[in-house]
Amino acid sequence: MKFAVKTILAIAIFALTLTIAQAEDRILKTSVDSATVAVDKNGAEYVRFIITEQRTLNGVEYSKSLPAMAFGEQVAAAKALSAGSQLHAVVNYRKLPDGRESYTVISFIE
Repeated sequence: MKFAVKTILAIAIFALTLTIAQAEDRILKTSVDSATVAVDKNGAEYVRFIITEQRTLNGVEYSKSLPAMAFGEQVAAAKALSAGSQLHAVVNYRKLPDGRESYTVISFIE
Protein backbone atom coordinates (compact mmCIF):
# COMPACT_ATOMS: atom_id res chain seq x y z
CA MET A 1 0.00 0.00 0.00
CA LYS A 2 2.81 2.42 0.87
CA PHE A 3 4.40 1.71 -2.51
CA ALA A 4 1.21 2.69 -4.34
CA VAL A 5 0.93 5.97 -2.41
CA LYS A 6 4.58 6.83 -3.12
CA THR A 7 4.14 5.96 -6.81
CA ILE A 8 1.03 8.12 -7.13
CA LEU A 9 2.78 10.97 -5.32
CA ALA A 10 5.82 10.69 -7.60
CA ILE A 11 3.61 10.72 -10.71
CA ALA A 12 1.72 13.78 -9.42
CA ILE A 13 4.96 15.68 -8.78
CA PHE A 14 6.26 14.75 -12.22
CA ALA A 15 3.01 15.92 -13.87
CA LEU A 16 3.14 19.20 -11.95
CA THR A 17 6.71 19.76 -13.07
CA LEU A 18 5.67 19.34 -16.71
CA THR A 19 2.85 21.88 -16.44
CA ILE A 20 5.03 24.68 -15.12
CA ALA A 21 5.91 27.13 -17.88
CA GLN A 22 9.49 28.03 -18.64
CA ALA A 23 9.98 31.79 -18.31
CA GLU A 24 12.89 34.19 -18.58
CA ASP A 25 13.47 37.90 -19.16
CA ARG A 26 14.93 39.03 -22.49
CA ILE A 27 15.53 42.17 -24.51
CA LEU A 28 13.44 42.15 -27.65
CA LYS A 29 14.17 44.41 -30.62
CA THR A 30 12.04 43.63 -33.65
CA SER A 31 9.51 45.00 -36.09
CA VAL A 32 5.79 44.87 -35.29
CA ASP A 33 3.70 42.93 -37.84
CA SER A 34 0.40 44.00 -36.26
CA ALA A 35 -0.86 45.77 -33.14
CA THR A 36 -4.35 45.35 -31.71
CA VAL A 37 -5.87 47.14 -28.73
CA ALA A 38 -8.39 44.97 -26.87
CA VAL A 39 -10.28 44.90 -23.59
CA ASP A 40 -9.90 42.01 -21.12
CA LYS A 41 -12.72 40.44 -19.09
CA ASN A 42 -12.17 43.02 -16.32
CA GLY A 43 -12.59 45.95 -18.70
CA ALA A 44 -8.88 46.86 -18.79
CA GLU A 45 -7.22 47.62 -22.11
CA TYR A 46 -4.20 45.67 -23.34
CA VAL A 47 -2.22 45.63 -26.58
CA ARG A 48 -1.41 42.49 -28.52
CA PHE A 49 1.49 42.68 -30.96
CA ILE A 50 2.36 40.01 -33.48
CA ILE A 51 6.06 39.83 -34.24
CA THR A 52 8.11 37.54 -36.48
CA GLU A 53 11.37 35.97 -35.34
CA GLN A 54 13.99 34.39 -37.56
CA ARG A 55 15.17 31.08 -36.16
CA THR A 56 17.50 28.23 -37.10
CA LEU A 57 16.88 24.58 -36.33
CA ASN A 58 19.49 22.00 -37.39
CA GLY A 59 20.81 24.43 -40.00
CA VAL A 60 17.36 25.20 -41.41
CA GLU A 61 16.31 28.86 -41.20
CA TYR A 62 12.63 29.68 -40.73
CA SER A 63 10.28 32.43 -39.50
CA LYS A 64 7.95 32.11 -36.53
CA SER A 65 5.17 34.56 -35.60
CA LEU A 66 4.69 35.13 -31.89
CA PRO A 67 2.44 37.31 -29.73
CA ALA A 68 3.82 40.02 -27.46
CA MET A 69 1.36 41.47 -24.95
CA ALA A 70 1.43 44.80 -23.09
CA PHE A 71 -0.68 45.21 -19.95
CA GLY A 72 -1.24 47.83 -17.24
CA GLU A 73 1.24 50.70 -17.21
CA GLN A 74 2.73 49.60 -20.53
CA VAL A 75 -0.52 50.08 -22.51
CA ALA A 76 -0.11 53.84 -23.11
CA ALA A 77 3.33 53.42 -24.71
CA ALA A 78 2.20 50.30 -26.58
CA LYS A 79 -0.72 52.16 -28.20
CA ALA A 80 1.80 54.43 -29.94
CA LEU A 81 3.18 51.47 -31.91
CA SER A 82 1.59 50.14 -35.09
CA ALA A 83 2.46 47.73 -37.89
CA GLY A 84 5.98 48.48 -39.13
CA SER A 85 7.05 50.18 -35.88
CA GLN A 86 10.12 49.04 -33.99
CA LEU A 87 9.38 47.24 -30.71
CA HIS A 88 12.32 47.57 -28.32
CA ALA A 89 11.52 46.33 -24.82
CA VAL A 90 12.44 44.19 -21.87
CA VAL A 91 10.04 41.26 -22.08
CA ASN A 92 9.25 38.09 -20.22
CA TYR A 93 9.52 35.11 -22.57
CA ARG A 94 7.27 32.19 -21.72
CA LYS A 95 7.17 28.73 -23.27
CA LEU A 96 4.37 26.42 -22.20
CA PRO A 97 4.71 22.64 -22.16
CA ASP A 98 2.40 22.38 -25.18
CA GLY A 99 4.94 24.36 -27.22
CA ARG A 100 3.15 27.72 -27.31
CA GLU A 101 5.42 30.72 -26.83
CA SER A 102 4.70 34.36 -26.02
CA TYR A 103 6.22 37.58 -24.73
CA THR A 104 4.88 39.99 -22.09
CA VAL A 105 6.26 43.54 -22.14
CA ILE A 106 7.83 44.50 -18.82
CA SER A 107 9.29 47.86 -19.89
CA PHE A 108 9.82 49.72 -23.15
CA ILE A 109 13.34 50.83 -24.04
CA GLU A 110 13.73 54.19 -25.72
